[in-house]
Amino acid sequence: MITPDRPQRHGALIVVLAMLTALAPFSMDIYTPSLPRIEADLGGPDWAVQASITACLLGIGIGQLFFGPLSDRFGRRRVILVGVAGWTLLSIASALVPSVLLLVVARGFAGLLGSAGIVVARSVVRDISDTPRLVGGRIALLSTVSGVAPILAPTVGAAVAGAWGWRADFVTLAALGILVMIGVVAFVPETLTRESRHASVPVLRSLGVALNDAELRNVALSLGLQAFGFYAYIATSSFVVEREFGYSPAAFALVFGTNAAAIVSMNILFRRLVRTRHPRALLRIGYLATLVGGFGLASGAALHAPVGVLWGATILFTAGIGFVLPGAHSWGQLTRPASGASSALTGAAQFLGGVLGSPVTGLIGPTALSLGIIIALASALALLAWGFAARARIRPATGTSE
Repeated sequence: MITPDRPQRHGALIVVLAMLTALAPFSMDIYTPSLPRIEADLGGPDWAVQASITACLLGIGIGQLFFGPLSDRFGRRRVILVGVAGWTLLSIASALVPSVLLLVVARGFAGLLGSAGIVVARSVVRDISDTPRLVGGRIALLSTVSGVAPILAPTVGAAVAGAWGWRADFVTLAALGILVMIGVVAFVPETLTRESRHASVPVLRSLGVALNDAELRNVALSLGLQAFGFYAYIATSSFVVEREFGYSPAAFALVFGTNAAAIVSMNILFRRLVRTRHPRALLRIGYLATLVGGFGLASGAALHAPVGVLWGATILFTAGIGFVLPGAHSWGQLTRPASGASSALTGAAQFLGGVLGSPVTGLIGPTALSLGIIIALASALALLAWGFAARARIRPATGTSE
């Protein structure tokens, strides 16, 4: 057991928690450069190979609903170890699959088990942090790492696959899984006391209690709505830059890299500001920034504004995301329900919103105008849900302000 806020132990612990948070998102993008090669080797249509990524994303979303409450019942450490061990074995299985169908299945279950590290890491942060400032700052750090991981993953994956083939990407993931498991064994003690565990509360009942909390429910809803727009941006941006405007992949890498830097920079700023502000206020700023960015992109595209204007709008949007992700997850951890269930609800909302948002622009047309409209609409609805959450916080069940 670890005592809250013992600095001498927390350095290595936070590093391992960050790795746990990044593991599953990293695994989604590491093999994207190899998708054409995988299709050629295993056969099957384009959509089937791409479905392996969707299956992983869906697994991450659903799995958090299970593992979060489970960690409230049985403790954090054993749930993390089961998740990482299963994720590692499924990474090995992914390297050995003989067909696209089995790859989709393996990646779906890998996402499911990998979600344990994401959802429980936030609960560990709540266990060891005795002030909202510490919760917000540490979750912002986890968000920074998880935001960088998908950006680095394709570069790492392309280098590995170029040297040893696409199956080596999954071997690399398995090696990372083993490394993280060693880190968990060495540096992550059990942080939830037996007295604090909800041993007699079933998973579904724990989720029901969390959903019944208006503040948490609306925080999660707002994040899910914003994630819809964010993942639409991730899925569409390359088509807009390369197909609609005719720029090279190198130009897209510059645009995407700049926008990713905006997310990381705002994550760092969030860590500083949350020392004196509740995450609620910073989350509102994030939603306002994404709303203005989406409106700017849509109106700029409709008016045929210079490309630089559209680029600036996407930078503003992604800068807002740098406040949204840590803000929503931090606020979720400061609500009344059990930590694991709270983390499950916000985490599942993020990734399930992403599952819905990823294909939407492909259905209506991957253009700057359609992307801007989706982002602006998602941000406006997220801001509305934020208002409901803020109102619920002011009027908690006890009848007094928190």
